[in-house]
Amino acid sequence: MRSAKVPSVKARRASVVGRLKSLHAGEETLYTGCRINCGGSQCVLRVRRRNGKVTAIEPDDHYNRGVGREDAVLSDLDLIKNRLQLRGCPMGWMFHKLASAPERILYPIKRVEGAKRGEGKFERISWDEALDLVAGKMKEIVERYGPYSIVTPYAPNARLERLFGLWGAGMEGWGWCSMDPGRLAMHLMTGNPGWSYGEGSNDMADFLMNTKMIVMWGFEPTITHFGPGHQLAYYIKMAREKGIPVICIDPRYTVAAEVLADQWIPIKPGTDVAMMLAVANVLIKENLYNKEFVEKYVDLNGFEEWRSHVLGEKDGVDKTPEWAEKICAVPAETIRGFARLYARMKPTWLWKGYGIDRKSRGENTARGAASLQAIMGNWGVAGGSVPLHLRFRHKPSVMLPYGDIPKRMVPKMYRSHKWAQMVLLLDKVNAGQMSLDEYKRVIGWRVGALPKGPVSRFWAGGTGGGGGVGSSIEDNGTTQYEDVLPNPKMLMWGTYYGAGTNTLNNNADSTNDQLKALEKIEFVVWAGTQMGPSARYADVVLPLQDTTLETSYINTAGYGGFANYTYLPGVADSPGEAKNDEWVYSELARRLGIGEQYNQYYNGENWEQSWEEYLEDEYRDLGQKLKQEGVKPPSWKKFKKDCLINVDEAFDEPYHGYKDFIEGGKPLKTKSGKIELYSDLVGDESQKGKLHFDTHGQLIDNLPNDWRDLAPFATYQPIHRGMDHADVKRFPLMLLTSYPRYRIHSTFWNVPWLKGDCYRHAIWMNVADAQARGIKDGDLVRIFNDKGVAAIPAYVTSRLLPGVAVIHHGGWYEPDENGVDRGCTPNIFLTDSESPVTAPSVTNLVQVEKHA
Repeated sequence: MRSAKVPSVKARRASVVGRLKSLHAGEETLYTGCRINCGGSQCVLRVRRRNGKVTAIEPDDHYNRGVGREDAVLSDLDLIKNRLQLRGCPMGWMFHKLASAPERILYPIKRVEGAKRGEGKFERISWDEALDLVAGKMKEIVERYGPYSIVTPYAPNARLERLFGLWGAGMEGWGWCSMDPGRLAMHLMTGNPGWSYGEGSNDMADFLMNTKMIVMWGFEPTITHFGPGHQLAYYIKMAREKGIPVICIDPRYTVAAEVLADQWIPIKPGTDVAMMLAVANVLIKENLYNKEFVEKYVDLNGFEEWRSHVLGEKDGVDKTPEWAEKICAVPAETIRGFARLYARMKPTWLWKGYGIDRKSRGENTARGAASLQAIMGNWGVAGGSVPLHLRFRHKPSVMLPYGDIPKRMVPKMYRSHKWAQMVLLLDKVNAGQMSLDEYKRVIGWRVGALPKGPVSRFWAGGTGGGGGVGSSIEDNGTTQYEDVLPNPKMLMWGTYYGAGTNTLNNNADSTNDQLKALEKIEFVVWAGTQMGPSARYADVVLPLQDTTLETSYINTAGYGGFANYTYLPGVADSPGEAKNDEWVYSELARRLGIGEQYNQYYNGENWEQSWEEYLEDEYRDLGQKLKQEGVKPPSWKKFKKDCLINVDEAFDEPYHGYKDFIEGGKPLKTKSGKIELYSDLVGDESQKGKLHFDTHGQLIDNLPNDWRDLAPFATYQPIHRGMDHADVKRFPLMLLTSYPRYRIHSTFWNVPWLKGDCYRHAIWMNVADAQARGIKDGDLVRIFNDKGVAAIPAYVTSRLLPGVAVIHHGGWYEPDENGVDRGCTPNIFLTDSESPVTAPSVTNLVQVEKHA
């Protein structure tokens, strides 16, 4: 019998192609930007849509279509102009899966009467009922308990702040959990508020073209994006291929250490400043620092104070490499060798990740790295860096107000991640068990008399822009809040971008303490897209549109080394009754009697039309600003179609900040006009207890009224509950809560495509620590300390130091009947009431044992 004819390779290929094409029949292709708090948010997504639903998400192809490795076809000028595809990260391809997840909130709901918070028992209500209920509760709570009875958790909500300001009641916390130590350091060292960090940044093309060495200090660019997808890591890879040495200093042997670095220097977590001081010690003693730069651009009085400290002339402790080795576990010869190499490789691009600041005493780490770069002359030069915040060349902000700027300054009585302590410790104050001064120190009190004249909209640190926040506010200089305590009875959602943050998971404080604080709150409102832990503990939940796929928006990311704007046209229909978050604020404003003041575009009808009118006006305003910067903006119609403005396209040279200071002689805004390594304000104990302003009348970014034992310069102070703390006898492993590769904080936790083969949520343990406990890879283990208990599998590895453990940030809180967290958010283990509050403490000590 003759066998059947086997189709040719060409025929089989044609069959497969035909079958794949049929899957996309009837689709249209569109572009959208990405809007999420990842540290990048400059990606462009190519979206396939059918019948109002997104069927697939593909890489950007604005440039180099059909090219795999783009640097093979790009010139240096192309790299300077950022003519690369703005590809998304793994989460970028999953937005449509997230938007259609079973946990998606489709309708306004309220907690069933008699049900306990956290049980997840809700009933559907109409939008009118939900908004009437929320606005009615706001009025009732304020009438009963006063104007300081409505509060927000982490993170500060700029839109609610504006609503509170116009209405005359409500208060907020200050600060975020990401870069605040660096923002404080920038203001103290340069006189610029932290949100002006673009002035000191160097873009990616600059280090690729001009640096002699790259140092990644606690920095993992293959996870922490700082630009489209992994584009920063891509530039570092290209730099290394050019022969530029790359050094990684980290307690973990990260993917960046493995793939991008020539040398990995493991270091005990929380001890980075000891090594920084020892490096400075070598540079000063061996006369390797840039003396000419220091004499010209660094305040010499401040340098002398830091030099004296580094050499131990006042405290008798010479900060030598041998001294540092006993603290940070990096061999003295390695520190000395690194310092000498660092001195030879001029300029060096040194960047420290936010993670090493997000520890007790993180203010020191931020200033330490910046001080090293200053004495080596790496500020404001091509190929150097100011390692306080990574950004791009200057570009105008998108900040057109859509209503009135409030006359009332909303008080910020607490550090936002301390909101639960603000609630809980009031009982101790009222019972006489805690002094009022100590209460204010612990929660980060930051209110007082305001200066006359305009005050920055970032006056209290940490409120982001967008949505008509406005640029400044007038105050008569008589506002006082010192004698008024908060009276928290209603909690409204904190946010980065409109949708509520998953506070129980993402706030840098104990989850269990937050739950205890909720018990003292009469009414809780949450707004967002997913029925996660924070939503389950609300009384009313408001469904919002997905900010990337369903909402139209002009996006300008405040992170990364590339200067882009993207447009989000709302490529998918919203499921159920999900609404634009700006509509929710506008409707609440109408019910509070301030609708026209809050949003002059919207009168209660035709939301889509009014929002489009606002966006067009906002773009017109942006276009004028771009023209002043020498950038020709596309038409509104073209921008909406292409979804991208590449600002770098207008320039032929890489960008580095502080050029006007170094090359143009323009003084900084500090008292000396130079880089200040020593803060006279922080060094003056008599200044504690009030709001603090710089020499230009600006409130100092992220400095509380009482900074506790924060030093006036970068110094080593043992961190609270670090590896040398007395509590290691009870809890011998130092827990790090690093960012995951397959989540943005806790977002995408509930997308199966980003688990399984991609990711398993486990506690990372060193082989020696696991063997001592009889634990094998994959074993279910019990993790605990005095704040919480969790149970997840162990990942046994040699990729981190002994005595160190890692649980990736953002796992959803899923307690069982005994209160054991089976989802394991590492936040259940967090606590710190002893350190200065600017740096959020996201580490702690734990014990691990094999689960019974």
